[in-house]
This record gives sequence, structure tokens and C-alpha cells, in this order.
Amino acid sequence: MSQLDSALQPGDTDQKPSLLDGVMFAALLLLMLFGLGQYGLYEPHEAHFAGVGREMVTRGDWITPHLNGAPYLNKPPLLYWMIALSYTLLGTVNEFAARLPLALISFSGCLLCWQWAREVWGIRAGRMAALMLVSTSGWYLFSHQLMIELLLCVLFLASAYFLWKAICEPDTWHYWVAFYVAIGLNVLAKGPLGLGMAVLVLLGFAAWRRDWSLLRKCRPLLGMLIISALVGPWLVPMELRNPGYLKYAIWSENIDRAMDRRWPPDYDVVKVSVIPYVLFALVWLAPWSLLTPQLFSFVRARLKEDAPGSSIKEKNAATVLALTALMPVLFFIPIKARLVYYQLPMLPPFIILAAAWFAFSNRDDYRRGRTGASIAFILSGLAVILGGLLVPGAIAEIRELKAAPGTVDVVDEIAYILGAAMLTGGVLLYLRRSSLALLATVVIFSLASIHNLAGFRAFDAVRSSRRVVENLREKAGPDCIWISEGSKEIGASAGIAYYLGQDAKGGSRSVYIMKDGDKAHRSPPKFPYGEPKYLIDTAKLNALWSSTVPVLFVTDFQRKSFDTDPPRLPEGEKHELSAELKGVECGQRRVYANPAAYARIK
Repeated sequence: MSQLDSALQPGDTDQKPSLLDGVMFAALLLLMLFGLGQYGLYEPHEAHFAGVGREMVTRGDWITPHLNGAPYLNKPPLLYWMIALSYTLLGTVNEFAARLPLALISFSGCLLCWQWAREVWGIRAGRMAALMLVSTSGWYLFSHQLMIELLLCVLFLASAYFLWKAICEPDTWHYWVAFYVAIGLNVLAKGPLGLGMAVLVLLGFAAWRRDWSLLRKCRPLLGMLIISALVGPWLVPMELRNPGYLKYAIWSENIDRAMDRRWPPDYDVVKVSVIPYVLFALVWLAPWSLLTPQLFSFVRARLKEDAPGSSIKEKNAATVLALTALMPVLFFIPIKARLVYYQLPMLPPFIILAAAWFAFSNRDDYRRGRTGASIAFILSGLAVILGGLLVPGAIAEIRELKAAPGTVDVVDEIAYILGAAMLTGGVLLYLRRSSLALLATVVIFSLASIHNLAGFRAFDAVRSSRRVVENLREKAGPDCIWISEGSKEIGASAGIAYYLGQDAKGGSRSVYIMKDGDKAHRSPPKFPYGEPKYLIDTAKLNALWSSTVPVLFVTDFQRKSFDTDPPRLPEGEKHELSAELKGVECGQRRVYANPAAYARIK
């Protein structure tokens, strides 16, 4: 047995963490933090979260989220609070400070996977779970972008972990308290969804085990009090300051969105039907989704009543983890407005179960599954390498990628690295060197993640306003008025406001947004507090454009075609600056200046 296999020997649930664990987590933390500030905020999602966090700081208002100078009521405040706290503690407002909280949350997910797997299947499984999670494609991609889903992932996993602890020790109240605290935080992060999925896991466990007494043992009254104590101090003043917020949040943000009847329609780009939704779950789990058949066999074997060596603690863990992994997929299948990344909360529980299988895969009774997994990894590695040869040419003409050719340039190189990782892991797994197989796969995948930073930097030309705004901001002057054509989402204009920075009084600068664009594409949502002050109509646009005040007009970066969907530009003389910005990639944006702005910039 190698020294590595000895350090990761399965079944040693009582083994204490060692220096090896500290080194591993230090490396994982560095990987999660690497490059966070080296590319612009993607729009609409990143810019809106980062912008709300900044306005919390500049306004000193931590109750009502604001974006572009007006209340922004689309999400509960937990992630906004975290971003605002990061700005405050670091004393700066930039991309790194904005993305840091989510990167740390993602890192905490690795810690929790390590802890849960270690408690049930030993230190080896724990270490494997942490390494496997950080190397899944979904965990890496979404921990390096400001999206709320990974916060939901970790809080959902925490609620499942404490549910398992409470089930194993039903007479200890503190695990139930922790369970409800995790749910309460999830409600502050995502709204009723955070409560619904955790409750469904609890009900699913009671139904599977036919133990309905669990619904009494879970102390539901205590749970309601804890969740209310966490959510109420924010929700009550929020509703008092913004009458109608609660109705808007429940109906528009949850029910109408779930039924896909919200107007204007949003998130169309990432909306998918049922089959792609399920398939994308495998994409986000890659490369470890290749272990799906082995995972089903492992869980089925552990749940058998007469399973040799399977304790009640392990059976409970396998049941809760399986339900937690399946819930995000099953929950959204009947919902019309399912987005391509809504199944992300399945990643951590799936990975814990996959790590448990991997930890025991060297045993003789795992030979069939081990052989199947090694073949799957080898064939997939060859397919990815072949894709690296063929795909770049095929995708080079995609409109968004054509606007940022540097993105395509790294595709083949990343494909070769990923293919090499799977090939190496598959061969070593076949040779029964499972620890070395996993470590080699994770290390090589990490190299691909680091190299992918070049892709992130190149793609921000399409999805971020940073290059355009930073190039024109000082030239146009602090009194220049910026006007956005608007888009399907208000957050699509948030990047312009974010990179404009602060005004002379220390407040956040804002951007005007057109309100009378094409109804199906650029009509802004109706908030309960009335029309935001940043909305202007064509008459106001033309009046500003013909004045002596410098004005810049930025078109919708999400436009699919200028031919079939031409922008509604201001009347009068105008100069297209985007054609004159040498060395600055504007993506799909076109920037126009009125005569006053053009004279100043030239």
C-alpha cells in the first residue's frame, strides 16, 4: 500500500484531521480565490449583485436593496449583505471584493462535504469529497461568478447535514436548532424555495422510512420560531418601508416566475426544457457524473436491510444524501421556468456519495464498477481531446464568441488538459490506484481551471461593461449622462452604473434606462413602489440629446441581431464611439455620443 493510500485509508471514521488536511484545504482555498478580480463583472447577474452591495454601503441602508438609485426588490438580502460587508471590511469596491464572499461560501461547501463524508465513511472519503467537489465543472464556474445558486447549495447541504444529525440523535434539540437556522438563512438567501426543498427532504425521509413520528420529533413549532426570528427583523421593516413588497416577492418572484407568466419575460437565454435540464446536471457534475451508475449501485446496496457492515448511521446518511441530490432535479421538472443551473444544489450530496464509492473502490467486490468507471473516464477523455480538435472551428462563428475571439483561443487548450485528466484518472483507477487516480484528476483539472482564467478575461468583452466604461468615463467627465437602451433585465444596465463609480458626494452614480422600447424585449418590470426614477422615455432622451450636456447612449448588449432588431436611437447628430475605440472590445454594444460628448471625448 502506497503512502498516499495509507493516508486515505477507508473506514477510519475516528481518525483526526492531520497536517495533510490543512495543506489540502490551503490549496483549495487558493484555487477558489485565484483570479477573482482579473475580469469584469458579467451582466446582468454579477453586476446587479455587486451594484446592490455597493449601494448598501454608500446609502447606509441595509434593509431595502437599491440598484441604480432605486429600490430593487427581486431577491432577499443575504448575498447583498455579504458583498456589502466585504466592501466594508476590505475598504474597497472592486471585482475581487464583490466575488470574495461567494468564493468563501464555496470553500465552506468543501469543508462541509469533507466533514460529512468523514463522519460516515472515514477520513479518506472526506478528503476525496472535498477534492472532488472543487473540481466539478459547476462548482468551479459558479464559484467564480456572482450568482446566488452556490449560496443556496451550501445552505441546503447544511440543512441536510443537520437533519441527518438530528435523525441519528432525535432527542438532542441542538441539531434541530441548527437545521432550522440553516433553513432560515436559506430563506434570507433565496426566499420560500429555501424552506420548501428542505421540508421536502424531511418529508421524503419520513415517507421512505415510514416513520411519520419524525414529523413530531422535528419540533415544527420551534422551527417556525427560529425561522421567524431570523427572517422577521429584516422582513417586517422591509414591508413597512416598501408596502406591497411581500406580495410582489411571493407572486412575481416565485409563483408567476414558476408558472412562466411573469412580464416582461426574463432569463429566456438560460431557460431549458426537461431533458436538457436533466442533462445539464451531468455537465455541472463533470467529470464525476461518469460515476453515476456506480453511485446508484452503491446507494442501493447501502440501503438494503441486510447490507453487511452498514450501520443505521450510514443508512440514514445515504438516504438523506440521495434525497438531497434528487430534490433539486425533481422539484423543478414540473416547473416551466426552470433555468439551466437550478439543479446545482445536487452537486455536494452527489459528490459525498461518489467519494464514498471512490474510497472503497479498490476492494475486490468493487471490481466491476471500478472497471466500468475507468473505461468511462478513458473514453470520455479521448472524446474531450477530439472535441478540442473540432469544436473551436465550429463555435468560432457564434455571434457572442466572435465578438470576443480570445474566448475561442483557449477552448482547445482547456479541452486537451481536461482530456488528459480523465485519461490519467481512468488508467490509474483501472490499476487500482484510486487515491492517485483521484489526486491526478483533480490536480490536472485545477490546471485547466487556472488556464480558464484567460477565457473569463476574454469573455468579459461580451458580458461586461468594464472596458467600455473605463475607457470613456474620464474622457466624458463626471457630468456626462449615460443612457442605456435597456434589456430584458434591469440588471443588464447595472454594469454601466457600477463602473461609473461614485459621484462627488460619495453616492453611487446611476444610468438612465429607456422604458418605451420594444414591449417583448425591453419593457421594464413593474415594482410595487411605482416607476423608478431612472426610467426615461424617447421624448426625454431626445431632449437631453439635443442639449449642451454631454450624453452617451449604450445599446442592448443582449441583442441578437441589429438587422432584424435595430436599436431605437436618439434623433439628431450622433457619433458611434464603439467603432472608434481602438483596442477596446465592445462585444454586442454600440456606444453613441451626442455632439457635446463627442467634442469633449475627441
